[in-house]
Amino acid sequence: MASSSKITPSSPRLASLLSDVERGNIKIPVFQREYIWSDEQIISLLDSIYRGYPVGSLLMWSTREELKHERNVGGFSLPITPEDYPVNYILDGQQRLTTLYGVFHSDENTADTELADRFNICYLPDEDTFAHHLAAGGKDKIHLNAILDTTKLLIELPKFNDDQKAKIAKLTEAFKDYEFPIVTIRERTNKEVCSIFQRINSSGTPLSNLELLTAWTWSDQFDLRREIEALLDSLKDKGYEEIDQPLLMRMLASLTCGTIDSDDLVDVDPDALVDGMKLLKKSIKAAVDFLEGQLKIKNVVFLPFPIMLIPIVNFYALIPKPNAIQLKQLKKWFWQCSLTLRYKAGTNRLVLEDLGKMEIVAQGSSPFDGTQAIVKSNLFSSTWRINSTAAKAALCLMAQLRPRSFLTGSEVDLGTVLSSYNARQFHHIYPKAYLAANGVNFHQANVISNICFLSASENNAISDKNPQEYFKDIPDDHRTEIFEAALIPDEARNGDLPFEDFITLRTEKLIAVGQKLLETGSI
Repeated sequence: MASSSKITPSSPRLASLLSDVERGNIKIPVFQREYIWSDEQIISLLDSIYRGYPVGSLLMWSTREELKHERNVGGFSLPITPEDYPVNYILDGQQRLTTLYGVFHSDENTADTELADRFNICYLPDEDTFAHHLAAGGKDKIHLNAILDTTKLLIELPKFNDDQKAKIAKLTEAFKDYEFPIVTIRERTNKEVCSIFQRINSSGTPLSNLELLTAWTWSDQFDLRREIEALLDSLKDKGYEEIDQPLLMRMLASLTCGTIDSDDLVDVDPDALVDGMKLLKKSIKAAVDFLEGQLKIKNVVFLPFPIMLIPIVNFYALIPKPNAIQLKQLKKWFWQCSLTLRYKAGTNRLVLEDLGKMEIVAQGSSPFDGTQAIVKSNLFSSTWRINSTAAKAALCLMAQLRPRSFLTGSEVDLGTVLSSYNARQFHHIYPKAYLAANGVNFHQANVISNICFLSASENNAISDKNPQEYFKDIPDDHRTEIFEAALIPDEARNGDLPFEDFITLRTEKLIAVGQKLLETGSI
């Protein structure tokens, strides 16, 4: 019962609700989204209230927590009121509340004349319907911005006949007396409110704790949501557009409170969040530079687990300018995590464990030396699926070998291949159709050990040719480098080795390279 008392339902009349907004008793936090409703939604809401239909409840948070809030509603300025706390902040229902406030104040001064014009809705008593003032034409009408203000209403009424006046009186009563359901959250922790907030979906758009955090930390100089959006845009420019907001928030949590649960951010001091965001921007740039420059990984989708970015970001937050030994430790961790599929189970626990090891690296120790990890053969005998963790780990490995074109000998542009990341950029060395014609079924043919990098154009040129045939097209001047970079076994370089033998030998070469990466961090 104690818990249920923290959520209080009420049903104030609409006129009283709008009066509370105007007096500053209800505030709209700065995190709330811009007005997005269509003209049809505006009319529909008004018609529903007029006819006494339910329109959903508003969710308020009554708190002594000071959130930055908007000084206007739908472009209409509100009077400055004393900052008395607790204050009721609207968490869900902003679009409905903004609509109603705008419709009944559309004739007042506004910073958004276009939106105010959309809110200028009329009631047509002869048709008993609502219409935009421009659509009403020359029909008898009363603007809704006049019906809740007695002075304005008395000026308008003489224009109508008795039947029309009766309908307008009914209209006025319907809106003034409509009981708007409100659910108010009280005495809940920030984390509880955040959890409730995330589950709200009445508008069809899930909300996130970023919105609340934005309000807690907002100032004229700092807007967390815009900082996150700008960071996402900068990562997109570098080809890392697959990094999303939730992952960035988990990174921020790791830097500010030592966890990877973004819900924990709600208990972090706002100043610490601002500092954490500055550190995140520097560290993630260094992390991306490391992946691109040191490991030739041009797209985050190639990471077997995107969450691997969190330890890398923490490494650079702790060690902005790593020395050679520290950088080698990071590389060893990367390969030990990737090639053993470390985060396939127990991810959160293992990530936290690795964050602790990054701190040890920063202190000058080498926790990733002497590993007992091994590359299992089934990593490369797994089915080739472009989005599988095993395939991504194998492709990261192959990228280290500076793969070359089979037809020209030039180095494959990993920036192009890895940024587009589609199946046409990879080649079955023994083509599937060729193998099928020789009695090898699809599942046997479609394994990671049979895959290499190849541009889409070369893939089309080679198509389904017998390797014994297309290997002849490999230029003699670059033949050795091409085969070495693709890890083609010596015994298979004429293309006539039976497929089963080829897979066995190439798997051995892949394992050998992988094991070296585990133990040394490089080839």
